[in-house]
Amino acid sequence: MRRVLTVVAIAAVALTGTSCNPDAGSIFPMTIGSVWNTEFYVLQGTTAAALDTVQTGVTMSTAAEKVNLTNGKEVVKFRNENTVHNFVPESTFSTTSYSYMREEDDAILSYAAPDDTTGDTVMMSNPAVGQSWSQGPLTAIVVGQEDVTVAAGTYRNAWKVKLVSNVGGATIELFSWSARGTGNVKMYHEGEQAGFSQVFSQELTSATIK
Repeated sequence: MRRVLTVVAIAAVALTGTSCNPDAGSIFPMTIGSVWNTEFYVLQGTTAAALDTVQTGVTMSTAAEKVNLTNGKEVVKFRNENTVHNFVPESTFSTTSYSYMREEDDAILSYAAPDDTTGDTVMMSNPAVGQSWSQGPLTAIVVGQEDVTVAAGTYRNAWKVKLVSNVGGATIELFSWSARGTGNVKMYHEGEQAGFSQVFSQELTSATIK
């Protein structure tokens, strides 16, 4: 379970319809009242056992209100309502968390709390192939653009970003897709090390952008 939580935690650091116009709107809309619904699953297996589902979950993220950080900068407060189901051992739990975001100097910044005055860059406002930045413990690299289909629909020319982390000496790669006018629509990780395999997949199931 520790390795499950490691990959899900990395996805959390990286943050949150029908075919959309690839040139319309912000890469990360923050209009108050907008809502994103996502779902994820985690599969695990070994060389002796096939991949099996060990965790599933859903999240509803809402752009709730505008507030100010302690340094006076205005941010949008997001409410994230999560329900996670563990298969081993069998359990289900729900949590509510908050994050704070703003767009500044061509970057989308995320803050853990109002007294976090530094923040992490989670995406660029106008990404370009080869562009890179630090995202907390991760290194983010813009791979390119491609069409991506998820439960919420098909998004044309979504920006694909590779997130790389070194956890406990192991390199983990996670891919993220963001579409203009919608935000993050998909995240995916697949890896194997020392006979242990894991797949993490998260995708947008619906969105209401105000």
